[in-house]
Amino acid sequence: MIDCSFIYQAKLAKPLNFLLYLSILLQSFLSSIQGEPNRKAIQKPNTAPLNPSDSMKLINLPEGFSLELVASEPQISEPVALTWDGNGKMYVVEMRGYMQSIDGSGAKDPVGRVSLFEDTNGDGHFDKHSVFLDGLVEPRAVLYIGNGLLVGEPSDLWYCRDTDGDGKSDTKDKVYDQFSLRESNVEHKANGLILGIDNWVYVSQHGRRYQFQGGEFRHEKVPRVGQWGLARNDEGRFLFSSNSVPAMGLFIPPEYLVSGKNKGPEKLITGAVLKSGNYNEVWPSMKTTDLQSGVGASRTSDGTLRSFTAACGQSFFRADGLGEDVNGDYFICEPVGRLVRRSKVKYLDSGHLELLNPYEDSIGEFITSNDGNFRPVNTYTGPDGCLYVVDMYRGVIQEKSFMTPYLKQEILKSKYDKNIGRGRIYKIKRDDFSPGKKPDLLDAAPEDLVTYLKHSNGWWRDMAQSIIVNRRLFKLVPLLNKIVMNDSDPLARLHALWTLRGLSKLEKKVASAALKDADERIVSASLHAINWSPSEYPHIENIINEASPIVIAHIILAVGQNKSQENDRLILKCISRFPMNERVLRSVLAVTSKEHLKSYRDKIISNPVFQGDTKTTKAGEWLKRWDTFCLNE
Repeated sequence: MIDCSFIYQAKLAKPLNFLLYLSILLQSFLSSIQGEPNRKAIQKPNTAPLNPSDSMKLINLPEGFSLELVASEPQISEPVALTWDGNGKMYVVEMRGYMQSIDGSGAKDPVGRVSLFEDTNGDGHFDKHSVFLDGLVEPRAVLYIGNGLLVGEPSDLWYCRDTDGDGKSDTKDKVYDQFSLRESNVEHKANGLILGIDNWVYVSQHGRRYQFQGGEFRHEKVPRVGQWGLARNDEGRFLFSSNSVPAMGLFIPPEYLVSGKNKGPEKLITGAVLKSGNYNEVWPSMKTTDLQSGVGASRTSDGTLRSFTAACGQSFFRADGLGEDVNGDYFICEPVGRLVRRSKVKYLDSGHLELLNPYEDSIGEFITSNDGNFRPVNTYTGPDGCLYVVDMYRGVIQEKSFMTPYLKQEILKSKYDKNIGRGRIYKIKRDDFSPGKKPDLLDAAPEDLVTYLKHSNGWWRDMAQSIIVNRRLFKLVPLLNKIVMNDSDPLARLHALWTLRGLSKLEKKVASAALKDADERIVSASLHAINWSPSEYPHIENIINEASPIVIAHIILAVGQNKSQENDRLILKCISRFPMNERVLRSVLAVTSKEHLKSYRDKIISNPVFQGDTKTTKAGEWLKRWDTFCLNE
């Protein structure tokens, strides 16, 4: 028999959606029919705080991987995010006021800080700790850029620098004063600062992006997406999440969704993620009792959390330190389930990203723990090519505003409220891991920075690009042009192109040559990075007949920025190439007024691809899809 008691619990657990729980009930029913992998969950997990070495013994990893402690209490407390500078110094944000009691008292006390860790002898271990910035209220985001740190402390976004080299911030300049409301719920504030390949800094749950240029920041509006965390892949696409949805994505770059002429419903622009198997189900290794919505959110068979309820801290792993089979995988944390999910990512011509949990039919998850205090909240690709995991290591993870009577009862029963003031940073390694050289990009010669654009680790490529752009190293332009035109490494060509764009030195002749690149990522980047005028449309039209759907979508976005009679002709030609492709249709939606959409409909249906017959099955399917995606009818 399936337990339906959670239906009553759902009424108590605002703001959870009642329909979500009906969906969970259906999932449970289907699982009971199909059967679940034979995995045993610990029924009496550890609930008392453990020292790092003992807690690590309760963390489960797949064969071939190992865990190493990077930092822990007493040096850090309540860590939530981190970043590295170009020489590998690590900065950790500590939200030290978070839920220090079950009623959340003292949350607005200025006790948050940013810690600095340094490896002074080059042995790969941090041996020096200091406090870079103190006196913060609920800080939650950090990113090294330029020669300082962006620090998110709602309601402000700060830029902080150490000008005398003593490891402490000497300046604190306000970049933006509406980085979420200070008094709003801690779960609904901006976070997840991340540098895009286009030289812009993006933020989760925040409607602006930022660019460091000439020693100052500028910002502009973009769609507000996500809840906690933001991930970016090699080519620059983003995935974000909400508590119960572990991955959501945009079909097209976010800035087009602001400048678009026809702002359709969000569902027509998002929805780029497909999930294989029972992807939304999670597989903890311990019974999960401290659930906001009660026992109905757990499996009747073993008491484990059934589905994502606190998805956060996602990242694309962009290095080869864990093996080529892990490079490009998507990781996301589930602190209520005490686990970290690893996902294989497949890119479809439709513009979708399809995610698969490779452990669904075996061990369940990439990382699980039998320690109830293990609370992973963030993941990163490190300079050494390892995966870094931020473990808040605490008993209570739920913010007070959503503390249900059932959850409070379970917390007090397990004494989870007593575990505060701790935290760990781990790195996940391959068993045969051998660290590379310590990064020295801040002191590197300009020509060496260019070579790092070819590095196998995406962290090195991003950092080298950022330094070249922010230092305005114009003398490197000839070398960058040469890479775009001739280098054999497509990722090096991609970074060189965007580096030139960041320097405002991407010439039309170089971008036009990039349109002929064999890699669609470089072609798409060229279309994206340049403002193509109608006089230059012949360069674009030359590639339409052989272009992939992704490139076609970027052509539509590129020409759609102009007002020209040629726009309609090229866009119609692009639609005719892939009239059923979702990414193509969404690109049309982003740059076309509703009146023009109706005009395109009439012209396309008379195209020879449909033989002029609206009664054919093919034409009927296209009309239905067009009206659904573009006319919202």
